[in-house]
Amino acid sequence: MSLYRTWRPLQFADLVGQDSVVRTLVAAIDSGKLAHAYLFSGPRGSGKTSAAKILARCINCVKGPISVPDNTCENCRAMLAGTALDVLEIDAASNRGIDEIRALREAVKFAPATMRMKIYIIDEAHMLTKEGANAFLKTLEEPPAHGLFILATTEPERLPVTILSRCQRYAFRRIAVPVMIAKMREIAEAERIPIADAALAAIAYRAEGGLRDALTMLEQLAAYAGGATADVATLELAFGSTGQDLAQSLVEAIVARDATAALGVVEEASDSGADLQVVIRSLIAAFRNLLIARVDPELLSRDLTPDDAERAGRQAQGLPQALLVRALRSFSEALALARMGGNTRLELETALLRFVLAGEDPTLDALATRVAALEERLNGALPASPAPVAAAPKTADSKKPAPSTGLSLQRVRAAWQSIRGKAESQRQSLRAPLARAAVDAVENNAVVLKLPDSWSADALRDHAKIIEHAIADVLGVPLQVRLRVDGNTASSAAQKEDDADALFDYANERIR
Repeated sequence: MSLYRTWRPLQFADLVGQDSVVRTLVAAIDSGKLAHAYLFSGPRGSGKTSAAKILARCINCVKGPISVPDNTCENCRAMLAGTALDVLEIDAASNRGIDEIRALREAVKFAPATMRMKIYIIDEAHMLTKEGANAFLKTLEEPPAHGLFILATTEPERLPVTILSRCQRYAFRRIAVPVMIAKMREIAEAERIPIADAALAAIAYRAEGGLRDALTMLEQLAAYAGGATADVATLELAFGSTGQDLAQSLVEAIVARDATAALGVVEEASDSGADLQVVIRSLIAAFRNLLIARVDPELLSRDLTPDDAERAGRQAQGLPQALLVRALRSFSEALALARMGGNTRLELETALLRFVLAGEDPTLDALATRVAALEERLNGALPASPAPVAAAPKTADSKKPAPSTGLSLQRVRAAWQSIRGKAESQRQSLRAPLARAAVDAVENNAVVLKLPDSWSADALRDHAKIIEHAIADVLGVPLQVRLRVDGNTASSAAQKEDDADALFDYANERIR
């Protein structure tokens, strides 16, 4: 029998990492205040179905209702063996239509054959069709006194609100990495599986919060090792590389500002056949950890082992938050462009060089990051709505007309990253087209965005209102968005110098 079945929890105390759920369910059973419908939602492998089966035994145990089933009485043994006529587990993925739900509605009307209550455990409940869900709703509205329903799902948002409102909802948490490692160590010792602690940590990271996935990998790794002590190298031979080690090497090269080393890691990853999109995702996760370590290292205790959390905190020292946010944005854009059919390696290398060589990057994005880092070192904070620049530099851009509000082109360009961030937080699909957009002019109460192709323009045109709301939030001035397609995407050197001068004049004004 598989490890995850052998070690399936038999009582609520055995559930791993779900203390709040357990406490509430136990209190409801002990007080006799059971609902007629429950919804268990959360990541796969977090214990939803196990909790549903434990609850069923608590209710139908010969000694019950009781919060700790004896698991030895006739009723409990039948439920453990899966032969209980009054406890039915239904897979909604394969019994999702209206005919199956109608059959359930007819069956639930009859009293239990031998047990206290008739219990239905509906797994993958979000897979019910619209018609099936509507048919099931009638049963939830007028449930028989002897019937109880437990719905388990990884996607509760896909269920109709009419069903959600009739269920008591319990959110199962992703199991913390240290908790998962401790449980796997306990099981490995009991099953006499020799495995290194580093391999257990690597399995926990791969499982992404699901203990069932972790135990499945542990069992497969033990079979692959053939009795020898399994380590990280054995794990990678058995399952392949996740890109985590490559991402860590990239982080070290980026922090050291070593462009040669960063490109060398990409070369190594490409030669080894690693999926570069997986590498980018791992790199994003690594920079997310650095940003969290910069803000509050304690928040990493669930996601990382103590050693990895300490390393993230050490690497984050001296890295401004603005720089880390820019890294996340750059690599997220690279991933989005790669998914849209771009050259994944080229997008990754471009993002790496853009970040590593930030000091030589003349773009407004890089300049804004350096200004933010300077302000952070000076312990200064910009007000929500900065004043217009007192004296704009005399450049070609300054000749362009500004709206009647007195808003300058330089101020809009300086605030562009904040505007982008707000718009992208409302709709992530705007990230790629906004990355290609440049603020070209401010005229007639409108911001003119220049784009390199009609596809990007169409993508922004469909959601222009979101961008306009973001502009109003950041600048405090309502402006329209106009789009201009220009195939010459590269700005001239003079234009870049003008933009840089404008940004630095604005920053200096604010710092003074």
